[in-house]
Amino acid sequence: QSVGQQTCSDYLLSIPLNMNNLLGEKQIKERPEIPGNITHSEYFNKLLKERVNLSPIPKISSLNAVMQFEITDNGNGTWNIIVENGLVRDVTAELCVPPTCIFKLNSATFLSIIKREITPQQAFFLGMVDIKGDILLALKMNILVTYM
Repeated sequence: QSVGQQTCSDYLLSIPLNMNNLLGEKQIKERPEIPGNITHSEYFNKLLKERVNLSPIPKISSLNAVMQFEITDNGNGTWNIIVENGLVRDVTAELCVPPTCIFKLNSATFLSIIKREITPQQAFFLGMVDIKGDILLALKMNILVTYM
């Protein structure tokens, strides 16, 4: 598919990492801050749902998927993020259906992405993230990660 003359992947990659320009400074500040010493487990269990759902995400309002994050070190863990109509409905360790997309990465890489020290694309192309499943969904996840 294409958006204008761009391909979908070109369009998704062109979305700015700094969302202050699109959402306004006030909205970004209302989202819970990410503490510098947070662990991946604390982030999944306490902050992810609240941070994502506080921001309007019109570009992914039609996103319905189950995304699985497998953290490979530092206490390990698997978290399944259930997204319906662009909103995080649940974050759980247990899952009844197969995930649409699986992201396998270590804790340091995950935390670098959510703290915006590295983009998801950079992590993927540097071999820091292994993605299985629906690659188009993985590209849409770039938008969601911006709100994480």
